[in-house]
This record gives sequence, C-alpha cells and structure tokens, in this order.
Amino acid sequence: MENEEIQPALFGLKHSNRDFTSKDNWGKNQFNSSFPASLACYMNSKEINPVYLKLENNQGNFNVCKDYITVRDLFKVPEGIDLEDVYYEFEGIYTPHNNLDNTFLRSDLVIKSLNQNHCYSHHEVKLTTLPDSATHHKNEEYFGSEIVIRTVTIVHLAINIIEIYRNNKEDLEALLAPAVDNISDWKDEQELLQLMPTLIDTLNNILNQNLDKQSPLIMNPIWKTNGKSSALADNCLDLFVWSDFAMTRLFIDSIGLGRSKVDRYSRALIWLLYLLHQFTIRDRINSNDIYTMPFNHQTDKAFASNGNKTNPYMRSEELLTPRIEREELKNIILGNGQLLLSPERRFDAAIYFSNDIFD
Repeated sequence: MENEEIQPALFGLKHSNRDFTSKDNWGKNQFNSSFPASLACYMNSKEINPVYLKLENNQGNFNVCKDYITVRDLFKVPEGIDLEDVYYEFEGIYTPHNNLDNTFLRSDLVIKSLNQNHCYSHHEVKLTTLPDSATHHKNEEYFGSEIVIRTVTIVHLAINIIEIYRNNKEDLEALLAPAVDNISDWKDEQELLQLMPTLIDTLNNILNQNLDKQSPLIMNPIWKTNGKSSALADNCLDLFVWSDFAMTRLFIDSIGLGRSKVDRYSRALIWLLYLLHQFTIRDRINSNDIYTMPFNHQTDKAFASNGNKTNPYMRSEELLTPRIEREELKNIILGNGQLLLSPERRFDAAIYFSNDIFD
C-alpha cells in the first residue's frame, strides 16, 4: 500500500490509456493533454466550474459571452457515475465522428465509459501560457494566450454541425445554398474571395439557427507566469472551455475582406463550408479532401490567434486572477510525477524547478 501511494500519478485519472508510472507518458505531447484532464478533475473535486465561452447573438451581432460549465457537463458524464470511474483515452477515437467521416479521426481526449463501450464526449485540448510574447509587455488585464487550432479541429466542428442536421439535411442544404450555388470551383481562390461576405453570412445563419445546440469542444487551460519570466504566478491555473460555435469567432472575426489571397482564417471558413456541403451530397464526408485545398499555406494547422486576439474573448476575473493557486500543483501532480517532466519545456520547467511546492 505504501508503494502504491508514491507511484507517479495525475489526480483523477485512475483509468486511461496512459501509464503515469512510466516516464514515457510525461513527455511534452502527453503532458499537454493529460494534465488539463487532471486539472478538470481536480477543479470538479473543489466544485470550481470552468469558464465556458459561448456564442450569442445580441441584436444581430455575434459575440462570445462568458458562462460557466460543470466538469460533469463538460465531459457529458451521466449523473451517478463518478468522474474517477470513467476511461480517459488520449489521442483517442470518438466513434460517432468516425462513423460520419471516411478518414481515421482522432481527438486529443475522449471520455468513455469504464468498459470503453460508450463514448461520452470528445475534446481538443490547448494548454496555453499567459501572457504570451505578444502581450507580456502590457498591463495584466490585457494579457492573453496564443491558441493554435489544428486542421482536425475544423473537421470536428463540421461534424458537430452535421450531427445537428443528420436527419434533415435538406434544411442544411437550403442554408448553404446562397454560398455553394455560386461556387463553381472550391479551389478557385479569386472566386472564393469575391464570395467571402456571402460565405461568412452563410455560416452565421447556420449557427444562429442552432445556438441552443452548441457544445463544448476545446479545453483551454491557462497557466500564468510573472510576466515574461518562467516563474509561476501565485494564482497560476484556470480552465477555459470554448464551445464549437464560439471557436468560429477566432477565424471569422479575423477575416479581412478585400484581400488578394486566401489567408488561414478565410481558409478555415472555406474548409468548414466545403465539408458541410459534402455531407449534403454524400451523407458522409471525406476530410482528407480539404488537404488538397491548401491555398499556399501548410495544412499542419488551421490557424493561430495570439493573445491580442484571444484576450477580448477571454477577458475576465478568472483570466486576471486564475482560481487555482501555485501551491495546489502538488494536489494535481502526485507521487513525485514532476520529476518525470522534461525541463526543457517552459511549463514543464516551471513545475520541475518549483521544488518548494512539493516539499
């Protein structure tokens, strides 16, 4: 029993596809998704609800509004099931989405029943530092984090919308008509640029019809440092959650009309509408097709938004003073797990060299 107590572990993640007693599962790519899941479980145990960023239509203007969501609702785990008694699959397969896409999709985090026969939810995970290099010189209220959106996140967003129209795709087809009826070639850059205002309006109309159906998609924990240094702030951790619809503002609000080239933000919109159109024709999508539409950009990511862009959406008391304190890290990282981290990474290093927390 004593040996079990000192095994490296992360709070709440009793059942997962990662063995946290092994150093291999504390590397950069693993820790960046497993730590946020553990943070969510810890916040649930403290009855601290993550900040939920949702899309709202305020008299014809779309805005990202701030709400809160319980971790149970975030993970979509039914009442009566303890969050420690579910299966956390990292880089996992969310079966409902793979049933609608001809490709092999993975999600950063899939929440499953303990027997793994049922998927509760899926999430993209973005662990970001506050402030980033674009905002560290500003007053604290203007600190922001850079968020990088993967191409697969646009695919998951598309399928979330497709699921809404799975049994009435004629309605989706009608909503898409103003845009797609005028597109003769989805790879014709100039044609698409001329239609950009119509493409934006088309997506907004689809979202507006379904604001009550938006769903949490991106788990975006922030870890705050003292300015540009790597020293953790006393109040250093909090969890923000972007709904699938709210995430669209990251690219829609950054689209510049009248440009001569399709940039990454407008490309994300084109990809999304193309996938929705695919569904109305085939009943399924093949998300590999969007990789043939690079528009002079690499396809390893959809786009990135630095702290200057994310701050207006996330600005809140929780961003200014995160609710999880530095000293609480020892309650999340257990059994000297911090010693298995790779200190060349900024967040890993901040924890690794904060020995006083774990004394």
